[in-house]
Amino acid sequence: MSTQGFSRILLATDGSEEANTAVKVTRAFAHASAATVKVVHMWNLEVHHRHGLWDVEMRSEAERLINETVDRLRTAHIEASGEVFRAATNQVAAAVAEAAREFGADLVVIGSRGLSDWQSMRKHSVSHQLLSAVDCPVLIVRGKSGIRGRDVQRVLLAIAGGDDLVPGVQAAIAAASTPGSQVLVVHVAQAIVGVTGYAYIERDEEINETMKTATALLEQAGVATTSKVAEAGPVARVVAEIAARWRADVIVIGSSRTGDLGSLLLGSVTHDLLRVTERPVLVAERIRR
Repeated sequence: MSTQGFSRILLATDGSEEANTAVKVTRAFAHASAATVKVVHMWNLEVHHRHGLWDVEMRSEAERLINETVDRLRTAHIEASGEVFRAATNQVAAAVAEAAREFGADLVVIGSRGLSDWQSMRKHSVSHQLLSAVDCPVLIVRGKSGIRGRDVQRVLLAIAGGDDLVPGVQAAIAAASTPGSQVLVVHVAQAIVGVTGYAYIERDEEINETMKTATALLEQAGVATTSKVAEAGPVARVVAEIAARWRADVIVIGSSRTGDLGSLLLGSVTHDLLRVTERPVLVAERIRR
């Protein structure tokens, strides 16, 4: 990843509606920075429930899916290749992560069905498992949502203080690599009441310093930037509402990823955001501590 955008994008596809939209979003990101794209599909002989029927995906089907996806990208003048990998259902995220490392990907794109309950996420959500398996930015695409035009023009960056700030800004800069793009920096004021009744209210000085740092980094990179401090509230819902009003092409959020999926299940703003928005969500690079 660089200030000129993402250069090596791994697109994981399964032929679903969400994956089809992910192809369109990948095309926009790759077009902005002349990126190379590798398309992967995780194939196995287990029985799947698809389109209301139980069936088994044949190897030829998997190869056809890859070839069709690669052709769509090449038609858009994007350098693309593809590969089918063998992986059991419960190993798909790990296999995608390994493919990303082998390719040297600086962005992984995946479609998400947006399952809303914790049990379904734990059992089935490859996208959330992937967040715990890779360190590079992950772009999660929902349903029919996508980027309105050919390019990414409007990037909403949701920030908090702390170590997640710089990776979030870097991801926003890469996402806004198309000339004329702009970034809206959004910070939701924090008011947290603990179980003992102790309330933490974020001070204005802390908010101002966080916003000043983020906007300065963006402006140094030559990105047109505006900012907004939102009233305290459920972070994911507030961000989603602002993104809808501003007509954002993508939402960027700093990574609070930890090393295990269990931690993601507890208060994950990323998961909440995926439930309440139809816009693509770009989760920034994780910094190992």
